[in-house]
Amino acid sequence: MNRFFNLAGAVLVGLALQTGASKAAIVNNGGFETGDFTGWTVTSTADHPQVVIPYNSTATYPNGAYGEPIPAAPGGGNYGVYFVSDTGTDTISQQVSLVAGQSYLISFDLYGPTNGRANAFDATLQSAVDNFTSPLFSAKALASGWTVYTGYFVADANSPYTLQFTFNGLGLPASDFVLDNANIQAVPEPATWAMMILGFLGVGFVAYRRRLSDRNLAFRVA
Repeated sequence: MNRFFNLAGAVLVGLALQTGASKAAIVNNGGFETGDFTGWTVTSTADHPQVVIPYNSTATYPNGAYGEPIPAAPGGGNYGVYFVSDTGTDTISQQVSLVAGQSYLISFDLYGPTNGRANAFDATLQSAVDNFTSPLFSAKALASGWTVYTGYFVADANSPYTLQFTFNGLGLPASDFVLDNANIQAVPEPATWAMMILGFLGVGFVAYRRRLSDRNLAFRVA
């Protein structure tokens, strides 16, 4: 029995290592914890360009969300990106290193400030990793509180890829967004997980048969 647990533990450690390796950082400063856009390329066509703001602040723009304290994102951290243009297009982007044929998980947190949702016009935000895009999010249609988006895609070719978030304000005054915890991580292929699970089950079956054999032998000797 001890041998079974030792072998099973080794398999579980292998699973944990595989999962841990998949979480290696691909996006630079995806949580904006530098308090600025370090690692990102920023463009704006509006009078009120996107800014990085602290959470739970009652400061006005550009140091806060016009007096509304934004709660911390579910992914953690102290800062988020505040998109607040009324009629312009704002983007943040960076190049990321991906491997052809590898599966990836993209995720990020979105928040629609209450004061922005009360404005007459909507705003949209969408992410893209080259040809893979998220849904087109509407600020007014977001659920209350934070929304966590996740999506899977497979890299078609080797690096470089461009991760980009695009915001559009649709009128004066428009709604706005807070974005945080932009992340891309490699994930194991389904076949890899299946082989690991089958290996674990195989170890358990062999240990079970061996335990039955030992019991039978003990019975005959007695």
